[in-house]
Amino acid sequence: MQRLSPGQRWVIGLGAFAVVCLVLGVVVLGFSGAGWGGVLVLFGLLHLGLTGLTGALVWTATPTLAPKPVLPTGVPVPGTVQRVFSYGTLRQPLVQEELFGGHVPTTPDALPGWRLEWVTITDPDVIRTSGSDRHPILRRGTPEDVVEGSALTLDHPWQLSAADRYEVADYQRIRVTLTSGWTAWVYVAADQA
Repeated sequence: MQRLSPGQRWVIGLGAFAVVCLVLGVVVLGFSGAGWGGVLVLFGLLHLGLTGLTGALVWTATPTLAPKPVLPTGVPVPGTVQRVFSYGTLRQPLVQEELFGGHVPTTPDALPGWRLEWVTITDPDVIRTSGSDRHPILRRGTPEDVVEGSALTLDHPWQLSAADRYEVADYQRIRVTLTSGWTAWVYVAADQA
């Protein structure tokens, strides 16, 4: 069972509104003649046609989301809070929802001594989750290089495992020190670890 994207849910809502207008117009048309009933029927038909046209475009252009995973809940275990520095897709709300079951606390930060390049992803699950096959990847740079991003605070060990499963073989997780002084995990090019 696939979940619908926000765009697909919007199309369904617009379609339902058009059907309500059409039905209401037919009912009013039956009771009062061609006045407001005719207007509502015409509006409902036009709205339904436009919704169908734009719906076809939205439906095919937006990916369907996988079922929301059943995730463990509860109070974080002391000492298990982890930070992950993200400079790419782990900051996206839909990716966080898919991996972590919701948004996680993020703090703007930076990573010195690294630079960004791009990698083409071939894993269909990762492409579906992120919405792109082009992802940024870190490579060692000069001391002057700095990569801007965010430190994600993960309260549960399973969240770090979910991030590990999301990152493909091109990436390797290592420990780094951020500009803020925090120690965090970061996913870098596997040949740079």
